[in-house]
Amino acid sequence: MRAKLAWMLTPFLVLCMSFSFAQEKTVSGNVTDETGLPLPGVSIVVVGTTNGTQTDFDGNFSIAVSEGEVLRFSYIGQKTVERTVGASTTLNVQMVADAQALEEVIVTGQGSGIARRKLSTTVDVLDAEEIDKLPANQIDQLLQSTTPSAQIRLSSGQPGTAAIIRTRGPISAASSATPVIIIDGIRVDNLNSNPELGIGTGGANVSALADIPVESIEKIEYIKGGAATTLYGADAANGVIQIITKKGKDGKSSAYFESNIGVIKGTTDYLRYDRTAEALFEPGLSQEFKVGLNGGSEKFSYNFGGSLYTDDSFNDINKQTRRSFTFGLTAKVTEKLRYQGSFSFVNFESNLDYNANTSFSRFSNLEGSSRGDTDGFDDAAWQSEKDRYRRIGQLVDITSTTNRVTASNKFIYDINDNVQVNATIGIDNRNTVQESLQSNALLVELGSIAPGTTDQGALSRVLRSAFTLTTDLNITHRAETENFSFVSILGGQFFRTSDRQNRLDGSGGVDGTRSLNNFSEQAFSDFVLENANYGLYFLENIGIYDVAFLEFGGRLDRNTASGSNTDPLFLPKVGITYNLSDHDFYRESGIRDFLSTVKFRANYGEATNFAQPFEQDRTFAQNPFLGGPSFTFDNPGNDELVSERVKTTEFGIELGFFSNRLFLSGTRYIGTTEDALFTPQSPPSSGQLNQIQNIGEVENKGYEFALTATPIQTEKHSLSVNLSYNTNDNLVTDAGGAPAFVVGGFTVLGSVVEEGQSLGYLRGTAAVLQDDGTYAFEPNTALGDTFAPNFGSMGLNYTWGDFNLFATADYQFGGKITDLSFLLRHLRGTDDTGIPEELIGTTSPFNYVNFFVFDNDFLKVRNIGASYNFGDIAKPLFSNIRFGVTVTNPFNWTAGTFDPETTGSGISAQNGFASGGFAYGTESAPRTYVASLRFEF
Repeated sequence: MRAKLAWMLTPFLVLCMSFSFAQEKTVSGNVTDETGLPLPGVSIVVVGTTNGTQTDFDGNFSIAVSEGEVLRFSYIGQKTVERTVGASTTLNVQMVADAQALEEVIVTGQGSGIARRKLSTTVDVLDAEEIDKLPANQIDQLLQSTTPSAQIRLSSGQPGTAAIIRTRGPISAASSATPVIIIDGIRVDNLNSNPELGIGTGGANVSALADIPVESIEKIEYIKGGAATTLYGADAANGVIQIITKKGKDGKSSAYFESNIGVIKGTTDYLRYDRTAEALFEPGLSQEFKVGLNGGSEKFSYNFGGSLYTDDSFNDINKQTRRSFTFGLTAKVTEKLRYQGSFSFVNFESNLDYNANTSFSRFSNLEGSSRGDTDGFDDAAWQSEKDRYRRIGQLVDITSTTNRVTASNKFIYDINDNVQVNATIGIDNRNTVQESLQSNALLVELGSIAPGTTDQGALSRVLRSAFTLTTDLNITHRAETENFSFVSILGGQFFRTSDRQNRLDGSGGVDGTRSLNNFSEQAFSDFVLENANYGLYFLENIGIYDVAFLEFGGRLDRNTASGSNTDPLFLPKVGITYNLSDHDFYRESGIRDFLSTVKFRANYGEATNFAQPFEQDRTFAQNPFLGGPSFTFDNPGNDELVSERVKTTEFGIELGFFSNRLFLSGTRYIGTTEDALFTPQSPPSSGQLNQIQNIGEVENKGYEFALTATPIQTEKHSLSVNLSYNTNDNLVTDAGGAPAFVVGGFTVLGSVVEEGQSLGYLRGTAAVLQDDGTYAFEPNTALGDTFAPNFGSMGLNYTWGDFNLFATADYQFGGKITDLSFLLRHLRGTDDTGIPEELIGTTSPFNYVNFFVFDNDFLKVRNIGASYNFGDIAKPLFSNIRFGVTVTNPFNWTAGTFDPETTGSGISAQNGFASGGFAYGTESAPRTYVASLRFEF
């Protein structure tokens, strides 16, 4: 009987024991780093489940878990920790820094990545936390004051307009300086100039950088120098901006909703006339709504982001609306195969105003006093003039609409612990429609046609479709012996770009229609630019005693743009890195407490710029004439053309003091562009068209210094500051015997290419005071460099508990810029400021253009912001509520009375060279005040 009772009770006892062991309880604790500081955002997951959470801003966490289960703690830059849940309900964890993880740099063409400490090149990195704080909606604006060694200058305050981007000086007179843009391994359209058939707004060029979504960016890497860019493609001589998007992380799902509202005011700091702002500027309102969701498990993680942004700018014309949707995921398909995917869609609509290089520009006309000195108008005359400009504004009709889709697919297969295969395929498809309608009413108001005219309206429509396909396949092998390590990468890459443009023009139209069918005369033109690139690359990184690293590699590229007579290019790279402070004897010495890091590096690498497709070929143009075809020569052709080759050598040192709380890096670089593509003017007597030729050589050399410091770091307080200073000495060392030729501006005051001068320097006739008090006129005088040879950035970030304060700024000095608005005022007799009386009215102003050239020095505070995380106060409804305020462009100090950053005409030809040496009738970037409220779930 007793045995039978025991047999009957056994299942019951087992059930009770199982229930006991499976019973959940709440475990809470705190997570800190090695120094005892709390770590917010640490991912905590119950191994083998989707149950997870994150630490709050004080490093605290709470999670429902069963005894015996394992918690995994993971955080970027820290080694993963696993803890088994015991009987206690409290679990505190101290994480240890993972130096290799902190320095890991994922780069296209380098397989699964190489630790930063092993690389001989420098990479400027902007992480998600920094990106999240800044209110900018464009990549170039994000990087403007946060990349220590890049010059990024916005050419206009209008929506989405282009910026001049340079790193290590201008390297070519045949192409723009815009870097290659890569998103998750996929090349994307980086057009940063007016398209070949673009609308002639006078310089307000819409940039392809303006419609890259920023809300789901995990990290931005700015890579520069020949040795760094070799593995990205032969045409990456201007550097690479690489964007890595969020793919989610394992743990409990989290979500957020953010609302931003702001006031936009036109910057009046540089106006010649206060009445310009009175006529054109009016405060605008900006609104932005963002949503995000991320989470996942050990086998699958995801990230979703969406945003809607709209503003009506700082004047009565400009408006913009941006809608974006992004999605990223990571999936562990099998134990050996992983998949990473990302997708984004952006719709960007904007209204533009006429700008600078057109007589239709209201701002240029006012600042250039085309209708007189407005300060001298009486109240009645000024009211009439102001009403006229308002009526013109209501009639201006220039629109731009872009739809962009970018998708990336990456497959990672681990053959074994030492061999990994990476395959990437993706597309970028950007479609833009621009329209400019010049109604009869507008033309009458502008005085271009007689009042009462009703049949002279014009409509222009440009359609541009840019498509890029990228594929990449590489294999990475890692091996280690007792004293040596090896990372070997071999890969191949193919990308194809297609740029198709169609322009439709109608004239002789009546008002009230946007259909080209209703215009009495129609014309059309098209433009096609396609090229494909085939590349093979390899890299070997050899570690010696884990302190010194030798890397060498190269890339063999064949690009269809380089012509059928051009052999494939081989671009080598070699570098060496020595981490003195990683020696055991150094770690054990007392000096490490003071001088924590000592790293030496040096490298040499090559990259290139391709000539435009068909430049090698003799072509002709077929034109309609009297109902039949006519033919003219279009391009003389030069079958001897080769691509420019940019050779860069650099040396650097990195020093960290007091556990790297004070960190200094310095770099010396020398870059030479050989076979530089110049297009000198053919003598008129020859009867020949100008032809691009490989006859030049351009040299850039300089220093790059960057300092970061954390003078305060306690449990509640943290203060970090950063400062950079860079120099660039640019020189055309060889012009192949060609005479000087103009690449921008005017013949009498131009941006010029000439041997012995900087690329695109300012040249004109200067009036020089003589000893006897008279002036001598010296033609072809060098008036200064159009880019500043000294520049840098600075910033600070202060945290006190849940409060954060930050500021960013940048500066430049040493260059020159022409104030064309001043020149126009002087020509119209309204402004003689600083002009000697002996010259006024006695000779042409073009004989003393030196009086219109000024220093382009400035110091601009780009952002000042503050935020507060309410944290526990928001619980249990929200995991956190964050409130923030940001002011953009609050303070400016300049050497002159105008804005030396706005370049008016921007870049004239598609992907053409831009000197940036002319300030002309262009509104500065506005001053904005933004308040944000973010709810996290």
